[in-house]
This record gives sequence, C-alpha cells and structure tokens, in this order.
Amino acid sequence: MSQPNRLQKSEDQKSFFPKNTTDNMQDVITAITVQRKNKDRLNVFVNHQYTFSIHRQHLTAFKQGDIITPADIDRLKNADETDTAYFRALYFLKFRPRSRYEIQRYLKDKKFLPETVTDTIRRLEDAGYINDNDFARLWVENRMRSKPKGIVALREELREKGIASEIIQTVLADLDEKQAAWDAVRPKLRHWNTLEKEEFKKKAIGYLMRRGFRYSLCCEIFDQAWTEHIATRY
Repeated sequence: MSQPNRLQKSEDQKSFFPKNTTDNMQDVITAITVQRKNKDRLNVFVNHQYTFSIHRQHLTAFKQGDIITPADIDRLKNADETDTAYFRALYFLKFRPRSRYEIQRYLKDKKFLPETVTDTIRRLEDAGYINDNDFARLWVENRMRSKPKGIVALREELREKGIASEIIQTVLADLDEKQAAWDAVRPKLRHWNTLEKEEFKKKAIGYLMRRGFRYSLCCEIFDQAWTEHIATRY
C-alpha cells in the first residue's frame, strides 16, 4: 500500500485554515488630534499610526472611525500643501511687492513641489497679487524717490528680480536719467564744499558711476555740479 505524499498532505492541511486577511484590511482613521503649536492643524492617525498632518478645513469630510484610502490621503495632502504654499507666499508679499521670480524662488527654497509652485503662482496672478509690469514700475519709482540710480543699475536690478527684458525696456523708456543723476549728486555737494576741482570731479563722477549712470552723463552732471559748488563756495 502506497504512503501518502507528505507535501500533498501539508498542502491539504493549509486549506483548512483561512488565508491571512492583512492585505485586505481597510485603512481606518483611528485618531485625530490637534497640534499644540497650531490649533488649526490636525494630526491624523490611520490604523493607530501617525500618517499625516493637515489644516482642519481640509478634513471636514472625514472623522474618526472613517475608512480612508491612499488616494484620499494623497488628495488631502496635495490640497493642504497648495494652501500652505499660497499663504506662505501671501506672508512673503506682506513686507513689499514681489516679482514672479522672487515668489518662485521663495517657494522652491521652502521645498514645495514644482507643481505646487506653479499652481500657487497662477493663483496669485489670478488674484492680482503678482504683476511684473506693476512691480517694475513701482521698483523704479521707489528708487527715484529714495536712492536715484542710472539706467544701467536699474536694468541690472530688475534682471536680478527676474523681470522680462521687454518689461524693463518699457519701464525705463520714460526715465529722466539726467534729472535722476542730479537728484543723486545734489545732497553730496555740501560734503565736498572744500574740495578743489580735480578732487571734486573725481568724487562726483565716481559716485555717479557707482550708481549706474553713464560716463558721459556723469561728466555733464559734474560740470553742472561744479558750477553750483563754486556759487555756494564764495
């Protein structure tokens, strides 16, 4: 009489036991707690393990005991990150107007995902918080009021802010650079009151060139400044 195959017997025994159902378990929100430092943010625990944090406004459709899928979690986290990026950008704009490039760089430095940065920039532009044309004009106006600079310097500053060349050209087209140069040098005249002409020339032209004015214009302003300097000296 043949002996039963041990391997076959082992397989038959397995059939009497239910298969492991761990893979079929549904993910359940087992706890939702409020963060200590920010009462508007919640910590979400799934299957008794911390899984993610989120602003409370995005969790209104879920409560403790609800089933939640990986797709649900991804959707919630994406919505939360988008809003977080948006409000971070608004805070950054609180201190002064910013160019599109400045906001992009700020959000990238904060480690937001590229698609989140793109969506946030679009949202800010739609709301009127970002406008490179307005930013460039305001930048030049502020410079002319506080620290007048030449076209060379202003063009470089706007480039560093990521402003497009055509916008820079348009904004600087109406600039009265000669008046700006005179406004820049006038406050310095009283400090140079005792200087002789060559030293005065060196000071005036050097100062204006460091502020981005053309050499030919610097020489022209020097002649005008020296005349006024002589008039106030005697």
